[in-house]
Amino acid sequence: MIQHWAELKSYEIKGMDKQDALVIVPIGAIEQHGAHLPVGTDTIILDRLMKELADKRDFPGYRVLIAPLIPIGKSNEHSDFAGTISFSTRTAMAMLSEMCASMRKHGFERFIFVNSHGGNTDLLNVISRDLRIELDAEVFVFDWWFTTFWNDILEELQQSGDYGVFHACELETSLMLAIRPELVDMAKAEDEFPDAILTHGCHVSLKGPIIPGWKTSDVSSKGVIGAPTLATEEKGSLFLDYAVRKLGEMLLEVLNTRYRK
Repeated sequence: MIQHWAELKSYEIKGMDKQDALVIVPIGAIEQHGAHLPVGTDTIILDRLMKELADKRDFPGYRVLIAPLIPIGKSNEHSDFAGTISFSTRTAMAMLSEMCASMRKHGFERFIFVNSHGGNTDLLNVISRDLRIELDAEVFVFDWWFTTFWNDILEELQQSGDYGVFHACELETSLMLAIRPELVDMAKAEDEFPDAILTHGCHVSLKGPIIPGWKTSDVSSKGVIGAPTLATEEKGSLFLDYAVRKLGEMLLEVLNTRYRK
């Protein structure tokens, strides 16, 4: 069973069997996405994914709750571009810590952060360990930008090559064309890639192993990293279906992984 936390009544939450419950904490971002996508792109995509997940997936014998989506994250790397709203690292960590502490107080002890913005990744990995210790809870982190999550479907559909899928790119633009096409202006979509000095080094590059502390304006003049001109609505629908199916498989493994002693 999958339910949205905000739609439940207090007594329903109080009376739940928490032993096999898992709380999904979705975290998005409000930040510039070039001239062709809205600043809420990450949050819009994640919100749709959570709705599709609740409608299409089920986990018999388990209870999965989707906590209220946090629409703003740590996006200060985009702060040179208008429209970006960001929490500081300290504020984002405090907010997430207090949110999970509130839910832990009501008996929930298993959480997974589902993250749609790469700038949130490092702080989520840090806070997951802190909450494991401070709350005696199991805390998982799912990030779709710096993991292999999209690899299988990108092998089939991606046309843009290395760095073609990064930010306001072929992937994100396709998803938005499928989810909220009225918010996408493909006439203003432009491909842009970082300078080779930060992508083709033997050791220093945006993908490592030595990663510079960069902000978006260091690598992009338009706020785009990738190839949005290759995006299509058809690809977006396939990406979304894949994400729902893949995330469902991953959550089932999480539900069957108990590491807290």
